[in-house]
Amino acid sequence: MAYSVSSAIIAAFSFFATTQVLAGVTEVLGPVATGPGNAIFGAADIPGAELSISLTPFNYAEEEYFISGTASAYQHSVNGLQTLHADLPYTTRIIVRRPIDPSRFSGVVHFEPIHPTQGYTGQWYVLSRYLMARGDIYIAADVGDADKGWSGSPHYPDTSAPVGSHSIAKWFEPERYASLKWPEEEGIRYEVMGQIGSKLRSHDADNPLHDLSVKAMLVGGWSYTGSIQRVFINEGFHDRARLPDGRPVFDGYLVGVASKWNEPGYLPLYNEEPFVKVGDERRNLKNADARVIEFLTESEVELGTQPQAPDSDARIGGHRVYELGGVIHVANLSDPTWPKRARPAVTQLLEHGYPADELHPVDPVFSCSLPQSDVPEGAFVRGAVDNLRQWVLNGRAPPKGEPLKLADKHLARDEVGNPKGGIRPAEFSVPLAGRRQASCRINRLFYAAFFMVFCDSMLRSPFVSI
Repeated sequence: MAYSVSSAIIAAFSFFATTQVLAGVTEVLGPVATGPGNAIFGAADIPGAELSISLTPFNYAEEEYFISGTASAYQHSVNGLQTLHADLPYTTRIIVRRPIDPSRFSGVVHFEPIHPTQGYTGQWYVLSRYLMARGDIYIAADVGDADKGWSGSPHYPDTSAPVGSHSIAKWFEPERYASLKWPEEEGIRYEVMGQIGSKLRSHDADNPLHDLSVKAMLVGGWSYTGSIQRVFINEGFHDRARLPDGRPVFDGYLVGVASKWNEPGYLPLYNEEPFVKVGDERRNLKNADARVIEFLTESEVELGTQPQAPDSDARIGGHRVYELGGVIHVANLSDPTWPKRARPAVTQLLEHGYPADELHPVDPVFSCSLPQSDVPEGAFVRGAVDNLRQWVLNGRAPPKGEPLKLADKHLARDEVGNPKGGIRPAEFSVPLAGRRQASCRINRLFYAAFFMVFCDSMLRSPFVSI
């Protein structure tokens, strides 16, 4: 009986997909030539940036393509999506990092929406060595622009330089990126994401991956780009993005630090839509024919007033939640003591004369000389992604995670301040060697608590999702 129900649901997805008449990609140009004075904005290897990485030792190549098409913005209704603004033209870009030798390709593609503010790509920073060691392909897709501050995008009015990812790319290399075009209506981002994914899994001659066999495409993103995934699934865009045989374009999602509990954790569908209120049923993760893993830190969990979606091994609605204490939001994905220019894109901007005081205003979180925490968040993220990868490829259900424990709507903590429950790293379980080290550890927890207060105020803002 369970099998027939699942089959019926998949058939319904396929029928829904084939009966939709959607706009699409009309042109793909590239790979775009690079050279002196003609660089990719957000390239992987930028000298002087600590998060830079050379692709050469991994025998990987980096390419950029420009994708043009038309897409629509929608509004929510009880009967599903309703078209609000139809067939808006756009030209955006994707960055492709893949093995030079096609025979090394594993069949797995990691797809990351680029943050609409200054081009942040946290999924790449945390996964780069992991995915290249396995022969996976990485795609960064630009699906928004924050200069107007619409549709949940951060907006900083007192700036002299551009902040939106499209606008800033054109500022960085005006000639290279002259053709980029993004409408003021940010709501097209969801359909554009599905269009790009569909193109990358097509047999079209202009598909940059047309000569490769893609077994699975996994979406990953953090904070704002994690919220994009939640809306993409809940509002029906996942159901619409289908392969010719009815299977989904995206097989799995890693929704990073984008909780349904914090105000910007669910983005508007179009520019002028108010944020969906915390507690609204629209925020509850819907069942989909894809595997979904949510990765949360204590700064998201402590905002919660209701349970997260339950773990499930089902074919429709496969889901896991992993909660990690001792870290907050994205602050420990990489070394938080590194300066702002650790990110390659930021190094590029500063070298081109971008005003340093107008960089992302949440970056003071990353500028303390002391580490916020010795818990290696990135390592656990890679473990979660590997669980998702194996779940999609081999059907191997990952271990379930214990939730962080709450007491009176606050995190329950042990005698030295470590949170109870959640993922249990060695830093929580193994006693430190001496009193001095223990004292230092408590100091670190104090700093983490201080920054959590800072981040919490930012997370509750309806205009900021880092």
